[in-house]
Amino acid sequence: MKVKRFHPKMFIILFIFWMLLTLNLEISNIIGGIIVSFIVTYLSYGLLYTESGFLFSFPSIYTWIKYIFILISEIYISSIDLMKSIIKDEYNPSILEIDLDLKDSFLITLVANSITLTPGTITVDKKDNKLIILYIRQDENGDAEKNIKEKFEKLFIKKEN
Repeated sequence: MKVKRFHPKMFIILFIFWMLLTLNLEISNIIGGIIVSFIVTYLSYGLLYTESGFLFSFPSIYTWIKYIFILISEIYISSIDLMKSIIKDEYNPSILEIDLDLKDSFLITLVANSITLTPGTITVDKKDNKLIILYIRQDENGDAEKNIKEKFEKLFIKKEN
């Protein structure tokens, strides 16, 4: 039995991503995008997809739009808070361990990357569904874990169940 190693949806997603990143409509760029998208699609077999489809589930378009809006707003809010903390000399770096309720490794990675993109927080390590985070501001009330769980994890919990 011949194994299907090419996934057209994956190819289309990668090619669209290529075109959005380059924003170049020259024929050489389009051909390069097709070649690179084909190679990455072919090599991603077993890592991202199999004969039965993708190995993880993507959140809906509505969830992605909501996520991007929340992430961008959190980046700006956190940068202003961090600047205030540094100016007032009110920061105390600490390590937090957060147990996520998510089980899907793709969604856990998405939450971990969101934490790292937000100023003042860095995801240091991931063990199963536990994230170890370096938090730069003072967290006397335990607000950091609550904020992460409410703003990022909550978006994807419905998707996973």
